[in-house]
Amino acid sequence: MRNSLYDALEVLPSASVDVIAGALRAVVRRFWSVPRDASGDSEEAVRFAALAASILVDPIRRKDYDAALNPGVGAGPWRLPISGAGARDVAAEAAGTPSQSRALSAGGGELSQISPEATLPKSLPGVDALAEPLADGSAWASPRVWLGWVIAVVVLQGASTAFIPQWGEFSPLQSLAVACVAALFSLSLAFWLSRPVEAMGPAAGLSRLGIIKWRREGSIFIGVPPPQHDTAWIFKLRLMELTRSAAGFITATSLWRRLAARAVDYAWIAVILYALIVLCDKVIDRVDPWLIVIRSPFVLPVLVALAAVPMEAFCMRVMRTTPGKWLMGLVVVTGATRPSDHNKPSFAQLAWARAMRAAWAGAALGVWPIAIIRAVKNWRDARDSEVDWDASGDSLVMERPMTAPAVATAIVVLLSASLILVSGWRRDYGAIWPYAVVWLATADSHASRSPTPQTTDPGSVSAPVPTPAPLPETAVAAPAPVPETTPSDAIKSRPVKPPVSASEISATEAQMSQQSSAAHARRLRIDSYERQAENAQRSGNYAGLQGSCKSWTTDQPGNSLAWRCLGLAQFQNGAGRDALPALRQSLKLGSKDPQVEDAILKILRP
Repeated sequence: MRNSLYDALEVLPSASVDVIAGALRAVVRRFWSVPRDASGDSEEAVRFAALAASILVDPIRRKDYDAALNPGVGAGPWRLPISGAGARDVAAEAAGTPSQSRALSAGGGELSQISPEATLPKSLPGVDALAEPLADGSAWASPRVWLGWVIAVVVLQGASTAFIPQWGEFSPLQSLAVACVAALFSLSLAFWLSRPVEAMGPAAGLSRLGIIKWRREGSIFIGVPPPQHDTAWIFKLRLMELTRSAAGFITATSLWRRLAARAVDYAWIAVILYALIVLCDKVIDRVDPWLIVIRSPFVLPVLVALAAVPMEAFCMRVMRTTPGKWLMGLVVVTGATRPSDHNKPSFAQLAWARAMRAAWAGAALGVWPIAIIRAVKNWRDARDSEVDWDASGDSLVMERPMTAPAVATAIVVLLSASLILVSGWRRDYGAIWPYAVVWLATADSHASRSPTPQTTDPGSVSAPVPTPAPLPETAVAAPAPVPETTPSDAIKSRPVKPPVSASEISATEAQMSQQSSAAHARRLRIDSYERQAENAQRSGNYAGLQGSCKSWTTDQPGNSLAWRCLGLAQFQNGAGRDALPALRQSLKLGSKDPQVEDAILKILRP
């Protein structure tokens, strides 16, 4: 048996196209795992992969290659058709030789691509994706990367200004200090992560030796000399090799970098979706409970995973990367084994298939419990071979040395998104919890008022009631004298309870239900006052804050927080003297409050 492309790829001749494409991607990953290769083995391996993909991925060419590989099948060596099958038939008939394409298609199969003439092959269509130039290192060293980091720090400072209102608000100075600490932490961590690490060389193997010597092994292509690429493709490949070596791109990608890049992409998409939902909540008040459910930690991740599919497909088609992958120094080569003369599937279809597979197999469409369960399998596949979305998009992931500003920007984006989402979810929890408590209390009261019929089993025998033991004779006291009363006097002195009618019982239950509904409505009004006051204070609308707090004191006059809210709102709105009664009432009903006392001192100060 002669050496063949199957032997070099270490696959069976009956292997499927997907298995062969995976083996070809493994060859490219192996030989591109080092940034520089002075011996030229990487270029030879890529040319081999492109030629092998042009033959084995195409079903008609693979059929003719298998026919020429087996002894006794086919009259000549494997050749690329100069033109279409019909032109070869005409040329064969003009030369007086039978047409092999018609002979092979007589059995009902596809038209053969074996050349009927002993003409030297001109060229084979290559894989354009492997020869496309990569981005050089100047893109990651641009000052605009530092500008992105500054913008991310400003967003973090704005997010920390309203850091979880239930725990206490940050002043602008405190939030600025938090942002500065986070910026220094991100820079320190980024410099440590972007330190230069020596890349490991590819592991040697039988296929490595066979692929390196493929040009001297004419039997692999079943012909001497083997098919050649055109000079334009070779020039593009060498140009790509120069940019790859200059920028330090390798295919030995680290798993944590790919995970961090995807987390950054999901983070900024989640922040944008959350901001849109909150904006709708401000404009439309009637669907507030539904919007709270939509931005909950169980529904929002699903929307993020769905929104990431078109975003990732578009960025892959246009830029060959995503914002998160770009910050982490990753580039995706899509269509690594797709011959250039094939129109289907297109690069846009491959990018969409990869994005869909990543959302389904990787993120489990945002259902994070299932994604956590699948994480172990995905991690193992990425470490040993390739993940499902790389195989679906026929893609290779390449990485370059990271830069400190890009990594720092990614870290700050993750911190800002986490702070915004966690604080929003905690605020929603605080808004939903009172309603849940009232609903549970109402359900419990209805359950307690419902009569529970007591049924007795006629066949059951009741347990005997124990009788008390007789007291000793010495302990028995003499009975007290009973005054003599006539039966009429006893009847007059006995209190008579009027009978309770069914209408009175129903009226009592209706009154209790009305009181419960009134208490529930009052609780809802108080919660709305608190929420309106919080929104007005956050936006600086002190006039609206004063109106909400005044309604709060009217509905709940014994609450010190309501009087505190009204007094501080009047003080901040410029009505200092009018705020004194409310501030004093707040101190009278509540405990010592330094902010209220400081406001009173400022008002009374001459």
